[in-house]
Amino acid sequence: MKKVLISMVLACSALVLLNGCVVSEEKLTDKVTQGIVEYEQQQGNRLEVTDLKLEKSEGKNYKGVLTGKLNGKDVEYDLTVDDSGSDFDVDWELRKK
Repeated sequence: MKKVLISMVLACSALVLLNGCVVSEEKLTDKVTQGIVEYEQQQGNRLEVTDLKLEKSEGKNYKGVLTGKLNGKDVEYDLTVDDSGSDFDVDWELRKK
């Protein structure tokens, strides 16, 4: 009986931890999007984000592409995100077409 109870507790703990990681990546995506939009607003621009794709590159680092419209023109940004600290660092660069 003890083994069954311990196994159930471990299984539930694993599920909670797994779900926590998924939510964390969704929150990271939302925060990255919000940060870039706010930066562009401070520069006097209007950015409408249509998509943001982030992929893990190594550890808690991500690379990705943000697509959208900057002042009505289609744009793409190349992103690198470092989520290893208590907060995250984002670097982005507007792709030149």
